[in-house]
This record gives sequence, C-alpha cells and structure tokens, in this order.
Amino acid sequence: MDALKSLLPEFEGRVNCIYIDPPYNTGNEGWVYNDAMNDPKMKRWLGQVVGKEGEDLTRHDKWLCMMYPRLKLLHRLLADDGVIFVSIDDNEQAHLKLVMDEIFGYKNCIGPIIQNKMNAKNDSLNVQKNHEFILVYGKPENIEKTTLLSNKGYSEKKVFYENGEYYFYNDPITTRGDGGTLNARPNLGYTIYFNKETNDKIAVCDYDISLAKETNDEDEVYSTDVALIEKGYVAIRPPKVRKKLGAWTWDLDKFNQDKNNIVITGKLGVYSVRKRTFVDRGEVFTKDGSDFYRYFNPTNSRSILEFSTNNGIKILNDVMDESNLFDNPKNLELLEYILGLTQNKNAIILDSFAGSGTTAHAVLKLNAQDGGNRRFILVETMDYAETITAERVRRVMTGYGEGEGKKAVAGLGGGFDFYKVGARLFDDFGHLNPAAAEPKIRAYIAWQEGLPLDHLPTPDAAQSPYWLGTAHDSARFFCYEANEVVILDFELLATLKITSQRSVIYADVCTLGPQFMAQRKITFKKIPRDIAKL
Repeated sequence: MDALKSLLPEFEGRVNCIYIDPPYNTGNEGWVYNDAMNDPKMKRWLGQVVGKEGEDLTRHDKWLCMMYPRLKLLHRLLADDGVIFVSIDDNEQAHLKLVMDEIFGYKNCIGPIIQNKMNAKNDSLNVQKNHEFILVYGKPENIEKTTLLSNKGYSEKKVFYENGEYYFYNDPITTRGDGGTLNARPNLGYTIYFNKETNDKIAVCDYDISLAKETNDEDEVYSTDVALIEKGYVAIRPPKVRKKLGAWTWDLDKFNQDKNNIVITGKLGVYSVRKRTFVDRGEVFTKDGSDFYRYFNPTNSRSILEFSTNNGIKILNDVMDESNLFDNPKNLELLEYILGLTQNKNAIILDSFAGSGTTAHAVLKLNAQDGGNRRFILVETMDYAETITAERVRRVMTGYGEGEGKKAVAGLGGGFDFYKVGARLFDDFGHLNPAAAEPKIRAYIAWQEGLPLDHLPTPDAAQSPYWLGTAHDSARFFCYEANEVVILDFELLATLKITSQRSVIYADVCTLGPQFMAQRKITFKKIPRDIAKL
C-alpha cells in the first residue's frame, strides 16, 4: 500500500499496463510466497484497518479487505487507455470479478482469459483443475468502441508473379450470411460479363432492382445481355446464399474502377471473382517451391491459452542456477503474450505483486524482440525482493548460465533502480510523521496543490522561505517548522510577500479573521500534526 501510494505523484494515470498475480488465498502455508492471510504483516494490517473484529472474519472477507484498497490505487495509476490483467484461481475468482466490476466498471470487463496450465497431476478428487483465470479490464469511458488489445502476429499468403510484379489474391468479393442476399442489398446484384479469351470484364446492371427486393427467381429478376453472350462472354452473377439470390460486396462503380486488378478463376458455374493486391518483392520469400508474402496481421487475443506451469519453474532455476527457490513462478511466455497484447512499445508496465520477477523478464524480452522501450515497475514486500526478484532481473540483463555443462544465455540489456519505501509522511491518525524529511513533505504538499510534477520546491528567500509555487493562479505557501508551532498572523503574512490575487497558506494555527481572509482572498489550510507533541 505504501509503495503504491508513493507512486501516485509521478505515475497517476500514466501506467499503460498492469499485471498482478496476487495471493490466491488457497490456505497453503508452505509457500515461500505466502498466499494465505496468516502472514504476520497481513494480520497486523487487518488488526489496524478492519479492527479487532476483523480477526474473526472468514478468509474470503480478509482477502477482499486486502485487495480492495490496492485495486483502488491501481485504478488511479492506470492510464485512461490502459489495461489491467489479474491472475487468480477458483478460490477467489468470483469475489474478485465483483470487486473489479465495482472499481473498473462492469462494461470495462474485456473478458476472462483462461490459462490451461497443462498440469497432469491429480490435484482434485472430482474435477482436475488444470486452469487459472486472468481477469482483464480497461478504463476508457467508451470501451465498446475502443481496441485496447491486439494479438501481434504474422500471416502468410501465397503470391504469384506477372510482368515483374508479385501479387496475392484477396477473398472473393461476395457477401456471406443472411444479410448478403440480393433481397437485402438490391443495388449489388449486377452481372459481370467475362470473356475468358481476352480477359475482358464488363459489369452491367441487367436486372430489375424493384423485383430484386421481393423475389428470388433469377429468370424473373435478370435479363441476360444476349449480344455479349454471342461475342463469347459468360454471365457471372453473385453466388446464391441459402437458395436466395446473392450480392457482391462492391458496388458497380468500385468494380469498374478496379476491374483491371480483378482476377476471375474457376470454371463456368463456379467462377470466383477476386481482387489482386500487389506487394513489394522484398517481402516475398520461397517455401516448399512456392512464393509467399509475410505480413503483420494483428488479431484478437485467444480466450483460452496453453502455457505450462513447468516453464516458469525451469526458467527461474536456470537463471538463478539454483532449484526450489520459489514455488509456482509464472510462465515467462504467458507474460510475454499478454503484455504484448497492448502493442505499445513505450508502455509503462506495473506489477505490484512482483514475486520472482517474471514480469520484468518478459518486458526485457519484448524489448529485445521488437526494439521497444518499455519500462517496468515492480513492487515486492517479502524479504526475497533483493535476493530473488531483483537478482533475477540483474542476471537477465547481464546474462547467465555460464559454467560447466551449461549453455550461456546472453544478457538482454537494460537497467533498473532498486528502492525501499522510506518513512511514512503520515501516521495512522493522519498526522505528519516527525521523522519524515522536510523536502519530502514539501514535495508532497506541492503535488497535492497541483504544482507541476517536475517542480520540486525548495525554500526561496527572495520570495519567502515558505513559498512552494503558483498553481491555478494562486500562490502556495507551506509554513512549517519541524519543532515549533507556526501561526498565520499579520507578522507572518508580512514576510510572505504575496503578489498573487489569491493564495493558499498552510500553517498550524490562524489568528486572522474570516472577513479579512475573504477580502484578501486567502485560503488557510491546517497542517495535519499533533500540536500537543511539540
């Protein structure tokens, strides 16, 4: 919680992608990463926040008490076009879905992804549970018209060569389904007269559009151009759809404009009308004796993914050159897949339940693959944050695996900073922590007052030692002394050298009258600390 709050001044609304693998609340006590609510840190938090009665809650209630405020903070950190992925299993999936609906919005649920763990062991009596869930939510207000995820991938098309150029065939220009009938699209039923000898194509509107809306009798609707038939042309009409007259996807004008790029294949009665698309010969390669064109073809994500749990264990063991360091690390390829769905090569990616550091590993691999500049933020509270989480990231960056009988793995490059959360600015009663550094307090107040993020205020004697800056046309002053009470009176006001029409002044006590304050457009804010302790 403290780490997430400390990220708000710099990263609120800026994180493009969040992935978390929170405790599943299975009740297993033997994990290095304790996934039950009996962790001493969690019990202490429950006693303070929920109250003593919280110790008697069920484990599901306690889990929700832990998750809710963290998800609220993650929602604040997520960018308006960002996406959050949350891994979970059957223990809390139903409860998590309801909480996510409340915080991120029911309509912002992009959908669950189900991971087939490909785990063959019999871990249940009746139904072998080989799956986990990944709940996916966005943040945009109009998410139904926004594409947030796209599965990067490539497709291949067979290409043909003619007159020094390569091209591939598009799909036929015919419609599909009930909406593709001539009854529904009466303006798209023209006939293509095709001369196979000359390759000439003539599109003619040779049918009764009014009748096309009512009947499916081809002889009644169409009037074949006999003169063209006598010249060696054949009449090609849209194929029928469920015994109804069909329609083209192109209108008559579009066909005539592009008819030189139209290719008609097949034979009488089963002709296929397609457009050909030309491609750069540099994109063509040969496979099995034929020429192919490889192109980027982003698609929707699959809803069921197959990624083995064994992959995560093996890779962590290889990186750390040690076994049994961490139970159930996430599958690296799974993280690569879902993080890659955002298609943002400059994304800021946050994992606040970092565990063994798989998320950072996946980010580094994605950057190495596509030249991206993604950045990661990991948060971990357990005592292995330095020895496992950070150490794994270091080794992945610099390389690992050297030694007898081992194949060295080259480093992926990159760098990171390791921080520990410092003294809290406020205690449990909302009072300023006297142990907190004054520059940090001033920076926090400046951020709260809407000053620019890169504005780190320092006392300015020319203006006032208490001056913070100007925001929203108001001067901001933070009149604070660590070991004495600061009173906003006429004497202090004279030293502030106020030049703005409006001002906001923090102090411990204010002795100026309300009428005077209103006339001078001064807003007083009381510094939240226990004055009695001074």
